[in-house]
Amino acid sequence: MGTIVVFLIQVYPLDKSPYAALSVSILVNLITTPLFAMLVQLFYNYHRIPLWFQSAWYWNKEVRLSISYLFRIQVNGKYLLVKNRKREYYQLVGGAYKAFDGAKTIFDKYGVKPDNRFKTTHGIAKSDLRFLVPGRWVIRMIDWFHSQKDRETSQWREFCEELLTTDILDKYLFRYVDYTYAGVVQTPMRKAKGLPNQEILIFELYDLLPSTEQQAALEQLFALGDTEKVKWASRELIDTLGTDHQKEITSYEIGAHTKWAINKRWSDD
Repeated sequence: MGTIVVFLIQVYPLDKSPYAALSVSILVNLITTPLFAMLVQLFYNYHRIPLWFQSAWYWNKEVRLSISYLFRIQVNGKYLLVKNRKREYYQLVGGAYKAFDGAKTIFDKYGVKPDNRFKTTHGIAKSDLRFLVPGRWVIRMIDWFHSQKDRETSQWREFCEELLTTDILDKYLFRYVDYTYAGVVQTPMRKAKGLPNQEILIFELYDLLPSTEQQAALEQLFALGDTEKVKWASRELIDTLGTDHQKEITSYEIGAHTKWAINKRWSDD
């Protein structure tokens, strides 16, 4: 930038007229302002630089995005896990966000296709934020998610489906719950397991804030111990994804995203 300013001063000596000084000032601002704005954007988005390159590399190829929320519910130093409804492992309470009808406009604009691999007892899981998008639009779709426009913003649905409708917790006592945002974990773009696509997984994390009565009910559930429906896992057991290294046995399998949520960072598991 300094070189540009010196060059302009040499071409337009400032002592000739005030118009020359004004012209140089305007030219300097026209040149340096966009450069400064670009540097500011790079500073605040430096963590996205690898994703920019990856998005360019997979420009015309479909990348899978899966965007979910997870509850961290803790009693006596152990976390409440429930059985995954589709696979044979345990995980934190939670699931994929859903898009609303208004999202169709942006989905059409960026060529979003639903991921039809996930089935429920009612058929294909519709409107879940598990979808395929051309690599060039990955960042746009992540930004759309963070805008909270035309998509689910409450985390109540999965809490209700996994803990109340299954009678794990009392429907009346837990009809209202408080929880606080605890962070987000986003994986790098990497090869999806069992799929030809690259994928990015995003998990928003929430900590339950139980009332006194709700805390007592959770402690009663904890006292019942592990069942087929629920497990209570220590951080150490979660870190090993369910393997007790002291006994050299795998008590039960724990999904890797549970480990990421507890540690609030992605790891290559």
